[in-house]
Amino acid sequence: METLKKLNKKNTAKFPVAASVLRLVPFFTEVFSEDEEVLKKLSQLADSNKNAYIRYKTFKPDEIIVLQGDVENTVFWLLKGEARIRSGDKTLARIKPITCFGELTVAASMGRTATVEADKNAEVVEIDWSITQRDTELRDRFLELLLKSTTDKLKTDYVVSVKMWKGARDLYSSCKKRVQELEAENENLRKLNNALQHKLDL
Repeated sequence: METLKKLNKKNTAKFPVAASVLRLVPFFTEVFSEDEEVLKKLSQLADSNKNAYIRYKTFKPDEIIVLQGDVENTVFWLLKGEARIRSGDKTLARIKPITCFGELTVAASMGRTATVEADKNAEVVEIDWSITQRDTELRDRFLELLLKSTTDKLKTDYVVSVKMWKGARDLYSSCKKRVQELEAENENLRKLNNALQHKLDL
């Protein structure tokens, strides 16, 4: 990547994230490299104020990570802890490790559609999407990372949905079978009752 070749101490981040943290982000080493030096150079990429494009952050319970309505250019990966997605006072979903979030509003260049706040102590990686403007290869790699992460998240949600559907279907089948058994037992009891009444009438 041309940007990494041009990297020098004058334009590196003041507080770069550890390469070991990048290894925790799903697909990161697959898309970029397993090489420690490459990961270190990626972590050192910074804007003109030497603010790192890739940042490691921690949040306490109830602390806001993303605020609904804000227009930001950052994507997150929850590494540890839990977070909840809410709109107003209504909780819409919960985020568990290791999941990306905030990617859709960045891709669509729109304001945040919901608030995300830490449910427990949370550790996240935040990537400033301006990093993709450094060069075309870097952009393509980060887009690939985002695509893989989003696809994986959708696939996981689909698997959960399938399992829930199968569970509901099995429960329905079991209940339906039991109802049929009870109806058959009730019919037998009705026949026995009729036979007994017939004998008593005799």
